[in-house]
Amino acid sequence: MKYLKFLNTVAIGIPIVLAFMGIFDEEMLMFALVSTMATGFIQVIVGILFWIKEWENLFIILYLVGVILFFIGISLTNSDSFWIMPPILCIYLSLLVYTQKN
Repeated sequence: MKYLKFLNTVAIGIPIVLAFMGIFDEEMLMFALVSTMATGFIQVIVGILFWIKEWENLFIILYLVGVILFFIGISLTNSDSFWIMPPILCIYLSLLVYTQKN
């Protein structure tokens, strides 16, 4: 579980650090924006690893259902309303990982 916490912290920290570096170099803001895609990918991997470790945990199953619904939603519609889901899923997974007992 410590590995998942570390991996999640790195995934969240990279865009934040790059955005702060954007104060000194505006190109870093572009890198921060692009790195949010990597954050989403890493968080999906963390979610799957968490589910493999605790496959009966209802909360992680709800997270994975949310991820699946997000990808189905952006695939089937042109609505921008689905783009609110990634930050919510990010916060939800982070709360799951950091409040989980070892």
